[in-house]
Amino acid sequence: MKSTWIFLHILSVASMMVHLLRTFLLFLLVLPMTAYSADHLGTRSDSAGPQGFELSTLTSVKDVKERSIDDQLVCVRGRFTEWIKGDKYWFVDEAGDGIVTELDDDYDWSHIRKDQFVEIFAEVDKEWFDIELKVIRAKPLN
Repeated sequence: MKSTWIFLHILSVASMMVHLLRTFLLFLLVLPMTAYSADHLGTRSDSAGPQGFELSTLTSVKDVKERSIDDQLVCVRGRFTEWIKGDKYWFVDEAGDGIVTELDDDYDWSHIRKDQFVEIFAEVDKEWFDIELKVIRAKPLN
């Protein structure tokens, strides 16, 4: 009888150890997957969606020159004040800061007049020491 009790006790302890070992191994397998999914699969709570599609908060030429990155989309208000050459124009924002813009000659820009107050939606084209805006859309505001 005593040997049966000892056998059952050893069997119970062994079963418990197997259960603990399985739980530990499962924990070791699941932990890296949860860390990966949180960082790389978009399940983090501070990320509502894919990044990079929102409109930039850069709304002045000064901000564009100081803080923009290449290919960033910006929206700036101001005036086209001078033709430089080809499809390049000087654009001056509301604060009086200027930047070279490109009005691609494949599009019709006849609705825009010199010194007319406009809002431009543009892509930043940043080179080593040069920055300009490639205008995608220009909307007259007056």
